[in-house]
Amino acid sequence: MNIYDYYPRIFEKKIPLSLLKIPSRNYNHWKKENLVYSSKETKSKNIEKRENVFLNVFDALWLFIVKELREFNVDFPTIRAVKDIMYSNIEFDNEKLDSISTQEFANSILKHVPEELKDTIRPLLLDGSFLTYFDKIIDEKNYILFQNIGGVFSDILLRDVSVSLMIKKKEEFVEVFFIKNDSNNFNNNTTLANLISNSIINDTFINIPLVPLVAKMFEDSNFDKHNFQFYFFNENEKKVVDALNDDLCKEIKVNKHQSGDITLNLTFEEDVKNQNAKEIRRILGMKQYEKIEMVYRNDKHLVVKNTKKEILKKEQ
Repeated sequence: MNIYDYYPRIFEKKIPLSLLKIPSRNYNHWKKENLVYSSKETKSKNIEKRENVFLNVFDALWLFIVKELREFNVDFPTIRAVKDIMYSNIEFDNEKLDSISTQEFANSILKHVPEELKDTIRPLLLDGSFLTYFDKIIDEKNYILFQNIGGVFSDILLRDVSVSLMIKKKEEFVEVFFIKNDSNNFNNNTTLANLISNSIINDTFINIPLVPLVAKMFEDSNFDKHNFQFYFFNENEKKVVDALNDDLCKEIKVNKHQSGDITLNLTFEEDVKNQNAKEIRRILGMKQYEKIEMVYRNDKHLVVKNTKKEILKKEQ
């Protein structure tokens, strides 16, 4: 299973640049300085048209990273070096490769390959020539799954692994590390702790936690429309999100049944004042401290429940 099995439209460019709060002039300047990733398709165009900029989640994450780095006045050459790493192919873990057979390695890669390409790629994996032809046989959509930025999304969204980007610079050389905090891997966490403690003592570095940047595309209500387009929320989850964003919704109760069905009880409340309040009171015949509940059955059937509150004074 790869990320497209869970989010089949995640590659589509739906997010407007304005949602990232990056001015167009900054974006255009970054583009001229080669800080913005250009796909194979974009690079092949001879004429560049001025048009509105729309991003997919991979584009958006990278621009969030650029924005973070520029806020710390990181120079353009360093950012370009980071971009090259983010969009380079994932390096295989040689220790793990040595411990498995060629067939097991091939199967682990084929799990992430579209069905229509498996017959083409399988022999290339078995004879070791896969990377030689990789760029020619994988389209742009699937290519990014084998790049570090695609791996970041897979780690965060599918494997629940926290990922940080550590950038070190020594003279003119830029080193980029992906720090992964996997709660299920004790040995990895021990290595991680040693790496961080050594870096804090010996190195000057910038660390960018990537989970908060990815979370901006899930938790910021301004992104909700695009989250639905990418299928980050299903239709039932959308109803809950819509209720949470409705100022008139004062209470949400969710009950899950053994069948798997869910009952969603929403309570809305709105103040009605002045002439509208008088008109409703007249129609319903209400007095002070009365409570009316109405149940809509159909266009010809309403149920009205009237609850009165009356204080009975103790007789002297």
